[in-house]
Amino acid sequence: MSAEDLALDAQGGCAVAFTALVERFESPLFNFLRLRANSPEDAEELTQETFLRAWQQLGRYSSRWRFSTWLFTLGKRIAVSRYRKLRRDAFGGEPPERADFAPDPSQLACEREERANLWDTASRVLSVEQRSAVWLRYAEGLSACEIGRVLARRETTVRVILFRARERLAKGLADASSAGAARVPAPARTLDFLPWQARSFAGGR
Repeated sequence: MSAEDLALDAQGGCAVAFTALVERFESPLFNFLRLRANSPEDAEELTQETFLRAWQQLGRYSSRWRFSTWLFTLGKRIAVSRYRKLRRDAFGGEPPERADFAPDPSQLACEREERANLWDTASRVLSVEQRSAVWLRYAEGLSACEIGRVLARRETTVRVILFRARERLAKGLADASSAGAARVPAPARTLDFLPWQARSFAGGR
C-alpha cells in the first residue's frame, strides 16, 4: 500500500496502518531531523515526538499531499519550536537565524571518505535551511513544490536555495581539495554524485 493509503486507513483508527507508516518513515524522518538536532539523541526524541503529534493530528492530513511531505513539515515545525525555546531560554532573546551543526566524529569515521567529506563540507558551508532543502531533494526525492511546503517557502525560493546550496557545496569541496584536506574526484564538483550519496548525508541509522 502507498503511504497515502496507509494514512487514510490510520485516519479511520487503524493502528496497524499507522505502525506501518512509522516503520516506513522512521529512518528518513530521523535523518531529516538530525540536520537540525544537536545530537542523535535529540533527533531521536524529535522523531518520537513527531510521530506522536502525527497520530494526534492525523485528521488534518489530506491525501492531496504526499504523506512524507506532511510528516516532514510537522517534524520541522516541532524542531524549530523546540530549539527556538531552548535558545530563547539560554540567551534571553530571540534565537539566531542559524544553528551550527557538528557531526558526530565516531559516525563520520564509519563512513566512506567521500561521504564523510561531503557532509563535513555541507555542515561548514551550508545553512540549516540549505542542508534541509538538499536532503529533501536528493535523499527523499521531494519536488521543489513539496520542499517549499516543508520549509514554508515558495517554490521559486526553494529553487534558488537549492541552486545556491549546490554552488556553495561545490565551491567548498573544490577549496577543500585544493587545500589537500580531501580527495574529491573531479566529477563531484558538478554534484552529479549527490543523488546516490545523499542517503548517507546524515550518517544513516
